[in-house]
Amino acid sequence: MPTSPDPIYRVEVRDHERVPVDAALSLSARLWLPQSADAAAGGERFAVVLEYLPYRWGDWTAPRDARNHTWLAQRGVAVARVDVRGSGNSLGACEGEYTQAELDDGERVIAWLAAQPWSSGRVGVFGKSWGGFNGLQLAARAPPALAGVVSLYSIDDRYADDVHYMGGAVLGSEALSWATVMLAWNARPPAPEAIGDAAAWRAAWRERLEQHHRPWLHDWLAHQARDAFWAHGSIREAYSAVQCPVLLIGGWADGYHNGVQRMLTSLTGCVRKGIVGPWSHDWPHVARPGPPIGFLELCRQWWAFALGGDSADSPDSAAVARSFPDLQLFVKHALPDAALGPQVDEHPGRWLSVPDANNVQQRFVTLHLAPHGALVPDSSDSVKSDEQHVVRTHSLQGAWSGEWLSFGGPDLPGDQAAEDALASAWTSAPLGPDGLEVVGYPEVSVALASSHAQALVAARLCDVSPSGKSALITRGVLNLSHRDGHHPAALQAMPVGDVVRVTLALNYCAYRVSAGHRVRLALSPHYWPLVWPSPEPTQLTVVFAHDNVVRLPVLGDGAASDAPCPVAQYPLDRGAAGRAITLREPVPLRRALTVVLSEVDASSPAQQQLTTTEDEGVTLLIDEGITLAETCEKRYSLDPGGRHPRVDIARSVTTEKLDAATHRRLLREHAAAVAAATDANEDARVTRTSHAEHAAIPWRATVTTTSAMWSDATTFFLDDHLTVHLDGALFFEKSWTKQIARHFV
Repeated sequence: MPTSPDPIYRVEVRDHERVPVDAALSLSARLWLPQSADAAAGGERFAVVLEYLPYRWGDWTAPRDARNHTWLAQRGVAVARVDVRGSGNSLGACEGEYTQAELDDGERVIAWLAAQPWSSGRVGVFGKSWGGFNGLQLAARAPPALAGVVSLYSIDDRYADDVHYMGGAVLGSEALSWATVMLAWNARPPAPEAIGDAAAWRAAWRERLEQHHRPWLHDWLAHQARDAFWAHGSIREAYSAVQCPVLLIGGWADGYHNGVQRMLTSLTGCVRKGIVGPWSHDWPHVARPGPPIGFLELCRQWWAFALGGDSADSPDSAAVARSFPDLQLFVKHALPDAALGPQVDEHPGRWLSVPDANNVQQRFVTLHLAPHGALVPDSSDSVKSDEQHVVRTHSLQGAWSGEWLSFGGPDLPGDQAAEDALASAWTSAPLGPDGLEVVGYPEVSVALASSHAQALVAARLCDVSPSGKSALITRGVLNLSHRDGHHPAALQAMPVGDVVRVTLALNYCAYRVSAGHRVRLALSPHYWPLVWPSPEPTQLTVVFAHDNVVRLPVLGDGAASDAPCPVAQYPLDRGAAGRAITLREPVPLRRALTVVLSEVDASSPAQQQLTTTEDEGVTLLIDEGITLAETCEKRYSLDPGGRHPRVDIARSVTTEKLDAATHRRLLREHAAAVAAATDANEDARVTRTSHAEHAAIPWRATVTTTSAMWSDATTFFLDDHLTVHLDGALFFEKSWTKQIARHFV
């Protein structure tokens, strides 16, 4: 079993390092620099790992940075956590995701890191989500000093698989939500010590708010197909440009796992490896559902390979290729019936090793939809007929969808039996003793007629236990106007009443259906709030004069190795001390569905509202003397008839820099918690310095946003309001309204 070396290096944590990116602008960084006896004499230089985010190294990411980056620096790798321009303590304007300016700056940051006297000249980029995205994008630009990437929970196609659209449909539960996150987070102030005295700090903060701050959803909804806006930052446009080694990591409970297999087979100019585990949108050594892996040691060994020398030609490259298979997948097994719910701590299953991602010899098990609700293994005459089936529609379809982007709380889909009962479902006979292991992208192909020119279809593949519990295996959505592709020229309305062959790829999955369990396919024309409804309620009809099938991918003989997966062998280490304590416990996510029944027809809701509430509690950062608090309420409403869906989101974020006396008092009052969140031995080997040019002053900033998105048959309506309070007094306020025409969505 691989082992993790002891932490042999002392570490200097250096705050407020300025990284120049042009003559007038610099970005702000926190550095973790290994220190050794040779370092003072200039005798030792270190490889450098960059994490490059808009999420504020000075407060919001501080606990996780302390755990991850201190650990790595103790083992001989320097780490830089840099705020993207216009965020945190970096100057300039943050005006969107992965902008040209962000990526240009990123190249200059990499060059600066490579040129430092403590640097070996070889730089890697590390991150999940945003940091995973821009790591891939920077790799496609191939700056000379970039020697490797670790990219978690990212994607190669920003239109098809990011947080904005799914299958050409607007992500109703995520697009506005994510936009409000950035609207609130980017409104928080930089640290005064990075700017100047109180007057200069207030002026700089106000200028940032007045000149550069706006809701990003306006841009996302202005581009409702895969155009040049989405091509920017999508490395599918430039696979061949990536030359450095890339480690790709996804999670089945996360929204970003479709791209791992796709990138493995498309990145042909570099060493590339992929891992997909059971995890949500959190680091693989701490995420739920588990099991966790020894992620930190995995990264350390990856950096030793990628940043340790000429990785393209050295013997180490061949050694990594031999010992580390192209793809390692956690194959989920069925949960016990009692454990099937919206929160799962650990998922049963096994690790599967695929040595060569380009040679999986994949085949398909094809099941046919029969007219009366069965999935059958062959296309006998009993399957094809003159019969038609009107796909069931109900306003509650989608209410059991869970969150598209899970963070490991009670936000998973859970038991789908109620959802299945509202949909049109086809179910197989119980499987035989071998069961069925599905690995890949399942595909649904059906002959459909639509009552309207604009429609969508949602498909769910489920594992039905002998008791009738239904577990989601995977799902997919297709806006039927996008059936020939997502590019603007490919869009076309459904011909009303005509039969059209529709093929829908479901999300990538790895799942074993046990013997005695059944496979179920469920279809619906509505999946709210995960995706935005069609402009008008639609009726879809499955026509059985044509073949209707679901194709389940399985690995061919010899595609998987019997050898143990290396990823399951690394020692589990939670990292260094997080250096943060809880002053008020978080409240678990709550999802509540309210249904008002019609007086005329009690079986049909007259109105429904799904409400989710989040409360992150209050956290104290031990070293910074900063407290963090955030709450959010989201309401997803649907009117009678489903013609006016609406999302309302209220978000509040409070950040407070404590005065010295209050900080000391809280540390004394919570001495036991402070001791648990720190490490005396580690403290003796970590020094903290600051390059801030100005004095710190106490402040308390509360940012609140109220945002709404709704639609009619032709138009999206957006309404955002931002208020910022400083030390209890109103500091800034602004509202935005926008109307955007629907175009094939």
